[in-house]
Amino acid sequence: MGVDLSKGDLPDEAETRWVTTTVDAMPRPGRGSDEPWKLSIGGLLARHPRAPRGAGRVLGLLDRFGAIEFGPKKVGFDGDDVPWSKVIEIRTRTVDDIVLGPVSASAIDQVRDFLPPIPGRKWAVRQAVQTVTALVLAAREDLIEERDDRVPIPCEIVYLGRLGGVKRIEAGLFAALCMDRRPEAGAALLDLAARHRVAVCPAEPHRLAGGTAQRAQVLRRRTRAAAARIRAAAENRLPG
Repeated sequence: MGVDLSKGDLPDEAETRWVTTTVDAMPRPGRGSDEPWKLSIGGLLARHPRAPRGAGRVLGLLDRFGAIEFGPKKVGFDGDDVPWSKVIEIRTRTVDDIVLGPVSASAIDQVRDFLPPIPGRKWAVRQAVQTVTALVLAAREDLIEERDDRVPIPCEIVYLGRLGGVKRIEAGLFAALCMDRRPEAGAALLDLAARHRVAVCPAEPHRLAGGTAQRAQVLRRRTRAAAARIRAAAENRLPG
């Protein structure tokens, strides 16, 4: 497989196929549309045929581990959003630069709100981990290949905070992989940025590992970190 996780974290072939098929089947965002659009882990799992009754609340809380959201009024990643009027610029990277690059502290270890012990939590946590892993497995061969023809996708929202400081919202693993798989999502977000006269610029590239073996190792570490973060929220502890 190439992704070193526990057996329960690895989706079987049918589950991987369900994840990728469902992501591909989500409604397309309209370029220049005034309709809000969102793709998230919680929204995806709400469509799962085995989603337990009463799991809606915990599924909504999973959006902080993976979501893309934009519309005429606001834009955001992973449960954080900001009004367009506050956005200074949108930064872009290639998907391998996002997934294989260094992870900021805010994106990996800071679990802001723990998942409460409510019905469906155990199922939701397991499925969230498998969903992220399925997307990694689907993209693995492309991610570990060194290429210079990748199309940049939006990955960072730079905005003005309440006290006048400059803040950032960064796309995580799920958001990056979904925008790579569904390029029309990133294109629609950038169209909206242009309509709001928000600057779009490339972020400073990361220095990525060279060679397929090294890139595969980084991908395994990143996937394990994402899985640990989701499980930690359910266990009310920070991943160590």
